[in-house]
Amino acid sequence: MRIQGLPTGARSREFRGAVMRQDEGITIIAARSNAMTVSFNHLSRAASFENNFWVGYVTRTVPESAGALRVTRLVYEYLGEKISDALPAARSAGLKELDQLQPFHKHLLRPHIPFS
Repeated sequence: MRIQGLPTGARSREFRGAVMRQDEGITIIAARSNAMTVSFNHLSRAASFENNFWVGYVTRTVPESAGALRVTRLVYEYLGEKISDALPAARSAGLKELDQLQPFHKHLLRPHIPFS
């Protein structure tokens, strides 16, 4: 948002949308207030010891253009019900280099395998 000169206040960072249950997962449609694009997320449970990971993909609803990334894999991790469970993750949020990812996140994202 800063790169595009957009405000970074709480209202600008608020997303709204809908979550729908599907056959083997969930779909999330989300957008910022007054946003020009929407994201479409599809996730299904990933096998893990605590059954707390969801893996899938996200698409951006933008016109096709050469070289623009519109679809990529994503991983959601359920962190618990208490805010104190999520704060460490929130405090370390942001863009990460590949070598900064946790090993299991990297395994689920499969960064060296093209999305198809």
